[in-house]
Amino acid sequence: MLLGAHVSVAGGVDTSFKRAVELNCTAFQIFTKSNRQWKAKPLNPEEIERYHEQQVETGITPVICHASYLLNLGTADDAVWQKSIEALIVELERCERLKIPYLVIHPGAHLKAGVEAGLARVSQGLDIVHERLPEVEVKVAVEITAGQGTTLGSTFEEINQ
Repeated sequence: MLLGAHVSVAGGVDTSFKRAVELNCTAFQIFTKSNRQWKAKPLNPEEIERYHEQQVETGITPVICHASYLLNLGTADDAVWQKSIEALIVELERCERLKIPYLVIHPGAHLKAGVEAGLARVSQGLDIVHERLPEVEVKVAVEITAGQGTTLGSTFEEINQ
């Protein structure tokens, strides 16, 4: 059985394993960058190497990544949608470098454009990301949401679309 928590990466992504061990995790989730900023500080090769060493040493797998809360693939606002696509690409590339198998995203909010329109934007955005990163093996996991306001993804039917 896998048991985990969302752990901090303060001090570098490699430090997350120490925190996970302290919590007796057999798996855990992280952000690979600030979850409240569009830009990401580049991962340096030494940090990536330490991350992989810590994973081998602790035997903790899988590590799951959660994408930034700023992403909104469901929006009708083209500027935010484009930023979300670019940010998702960066997140997937970071996961690929760390060999993280899954990236969790929230589908976003349609912001009064309507559920169908919002879901179509999510689907279109994911298609664009996958077309631009055909070699990336990281899988995108769409998280169910509470569904308040215009948030998308509160039912399995919405996620399935």
